[in-house]
Amino acid sequence: MSTKEVAKHREIYQQIHRAIVSGEYAVGQRIPTEAELGAAYSVSRPTISRALRDLEQQGYLLRRRGAGTFVREFQRTSGGLFGLTVPHTEGGILGPICAEIVQRADAGGHSVLYGGTLPRHGPVSAAQADAFCERFIARGVVGVFFLPLILRREQMDMNLRIADRLSEAGIAIVLLDHDIVDYPQRSRYDLVGVDNRRNGAVITEHLLAGGCRRIHFVTIDLTVSTSTARIAGYQDALRDHGIEPDPSWVHRWNTAEDGEFVRRLMRESRAEAFVCVNDDVARTLLLHLATLGVRVPEDVRLVSFDDLPFAAALPVPLTTLHQPTRDIGAAAVETMLSRIAAPDRPPRDVRLACDLRIRSSCGVRTGGAAAAATTGALVAR
Repeated sequence: MSTKEVAKHREIYQQIHRAIVSGEYAVGQRIPTEAELGAAYSVSRPTISRALRDLEQQGYLLRRRGAGTFVREFQRTSGGLFGLTVPHTEGGILGPICAEIVQRADAGGHSVLYGGTLPRHGPVSAAQADAFCERFIARGVVGVFFLPLILRREQMDMNLRIADRLSEAGIAIVLLDHDIVDYPQRSRYDLVGVDNRRNGAVITEHLLAGGCRRIHFVTIDLTVSTSTARIAGYQDALRDHGIEPDPSWVHRWNTAEDGEFVRRLMRESRAEAFVCVNDDVARTLLLHLATLGVRVPEDVRLVSFDDLPFAAALPVPLTTLHQPTRDIGAAAVETMLSRIAAPDRPPRDVRLACDLRIRSSCGVRTGGAAAAATTGALVAR
């Protein structure tokens, strides 16, 4: 089947699916024959046959030899089916966000289809990306919560390919956590997360207020807009204190490497503190520092982002910014429903406030209001 025929098959699938779900084709009703549908859509019979076969496999149609094809009884939801691109086994901040999305969707009469079949950190081929989209398109989802893949810069267009393909199929898109383009660029899709630039400034300000001046930033060696925005905020805070950011103070680390990176970092940086792009990086750095005999916070201070469950239980409890995961999930569902209701409105950028959880790694004693400073309010525009 040619590319043009495949695209037509998807279009026909969507139209017949909508007719079934809306009740235009009632349960028990015989739909037009393949020949009649082929004439109506001006396509070949194999193209029609494939669309009907997909609908039959999904439980919407029943074929009776010699009698025709009929609409089956199926489970209805008031708002249709949503897709979620995060594996249901995903941990970190994403697990609670997805759990809240599923709970909120279910409360509103919607169903959620998990579709986490792509490697989160690539590489991803065009064929893999297209097959990934096909699963959602074939199931007739009305919207997809898309967590963009974390890829090398030369692969970033795969996120755009996925989002645009789903959008072309009439599926609403809400991005989770980060954009499909690098900061400060902005895509045309709704985005729900936190204000990463502001958070980068807040966590760096905390170290500056504690007397640190040589503050370095440690991130991963992949391209993700959250990292770029946090680095920008870190640099904003340095400038506000009269410190011109040195590009060599930003270190990109493949944490799968051995401790040589950390040995070189401590030997060459002369840093007083490290801002880590997330808690996973901070934990790995903390463990390598311990093997080198570097004490935290006595010899070097450490702060991070996310407040994952392990952050408070590390040998040196981690000062970090807490992400409001349940609120992010709730806001994502609200944004999706708004997008479906008004598909032509401008893209929204929904950013929720984070709390600073002060623990031992930053070298500042906790207590009182200082232990949980809020970085800002919800911004939606």
